[in-house]
Amino acid sequence: MRLTPSAAWTVLYTAVGILTLTAVLISPSVPTVVLFAAAMLTAFALLYGRNPLAAGVTWLVLSPALYPFVRYPQSGSLLTFDRMYLSALVLALLMKRSARRPSAPSVRAFVIAAVVFAALFLIRAATTRPNVVGALGTFVDAVLLPCAAFCICRRTADTPRKLRVWAAGLMVSGTLVALLGITERLFGYELASLSGGAVRADSEAGGVIRVSGPYSVPEVYALILALTLAATLFWWMSGRTHGARLRALPSFVGPVLATVQLVGMIVSLFRVAWACVPVILVISLGLRFERRLRFAVVGLAVTLATLTLYVPLQDNAVFRTRMGNTANVAGRLATYQMGVDIWRSAPLTGVGINQFADTQSRVGVREVWGVRAVKSPHSSFIATLSEQGAVGFTALVAVCGFCVRMLRRLSRSAPADPTYQVLRAAVIAGAVSYLAFSVELTMLPLGPSNAFFAVLLGLAAAAIQQSQLPAAETQAEVGTGRAAKPRLVESAS
Repeated sequence: MRLTPSAAWTVLYTAVGILTLTAVLISPSVPTVVLFAAAMLTAFALLYGRNPLAAGVTWLVLSPALYPFVRYPQSGSLLTFDRMYLSALVLALLMKRSARRPSAPSVRAFVIAAVVFAALFLIRAATTRPNVVGALGTFVDAVLLPCAAFCICRRTADTPRKLRVWAAGLMVSGTLVALLGITERLFGYELASLSGGAVRADSEAGGVIRVSGPYSVPEVYALILALTLAATLFWWMSGRTHGARLRALPSFVGPVLATVQLVGMIVSLFRVAWACVPVILVISLGLRFERRLRFAVVGLAVTLATLTLYVPLQDNAVFRTRMGNTANVAGRLATYQMGVDIWRSAPLTGVGINQFADTQSRVGVREVWGVRAVKSPHSSFIATLSEQGAVGFTALVAVCGFCVRMLRRLSRSAPADPTYQVLRAAVIAGAVSYLAFSVELTMLPLGPSNAFFAVLLGLAAAAIQQSQLPAAETQAEVGTGRAAKPRLVESAS
């Protein structure tokens, strides 16, 4: 029998995988688990290279279900499902040879700003003392993995149909997250302790447990549902712009799964999540080019529906307590003032990643209306300012600015295709939701929600690339024709 190179590599990887798996079973330790993970990562990369789109959507669907369970050690995050899977996907894309396409200026500028912010974050994490390992772990989950998700989505969503495939993955993943949160509320189980977190009870609402779905903190659960709701509405509405065969399925499945995600957002007990629901609905369903009447009608309908639900919910004690609580607002204002005080102690580079709570003892305690500041920054921007200083904060603001520029470029491309119009509205709704959460809560150090938002931005970048492809190809053809003329003249002479 003839031994081909592919067969030899298969035999080699199989042998290495068996040996490392045997080592893990005999002596489960960090070195053996890392060796086994490296062998599996390479094997998965070779497999994913055949169809990276299917592999990326599979990650979206499996991530919520496996997030609490596929990790080593169980109480830590040395190896997690997201770290392994996304690393294999990036390796697969690097190993796969594909034609390089010119990037749109707005997308290129956003990528450069994100790379600069990631580099500054890494430098500050590596110089953080005393918990440098925890700071580097935050960098990997909160910055590196979302950048990988953005690149994977941008590279693989190169047609309008593939945009809808990625949106379908977000829709299914968000529905699974919502179902986990709803069943947690109904049956009283929890998964936060398996994900490295702890059960959180809301003392202001009589000790009601905050559901967190498969994640360690409830903030990630609520924000992911907001992002996937926007993607679900895109998948639903974009299906109506295609042929008759696609209309029946989205018209039934889209509203049902969107309703499940809405219920999941309601049981999260976050007021910012409740406020994002009508915003997402109005922008995703009503924002279209040269259709201001549609936007006004959708806004009026959503407002009336919100008021209709608000009146009976006043009889619910938990809802009434959450809406009427102003003490945590005062606590947030005091925390913001303390964040500025912490930043003044290290104005250029900040006090270090995840060092906000430890540094509070060095500054005076702030109070607003008699309410003391809390230990969490309660804002991604305040956290970045105090922990990374003016350098990191400026880089974060630059990323936000170039993100807005990229969305404006998508707005100019959207009139050419109805799918891009619906995608533009969904991405804007997701960006507004992420901004609202980031202003009120510390979302930047939390990885899973960043990865989902990066996928949504990856869809926008891919759509911009698709819209400029015809122009780029035309210019290439014109350049080829101009280059061919001298050759013809030369051969004729």
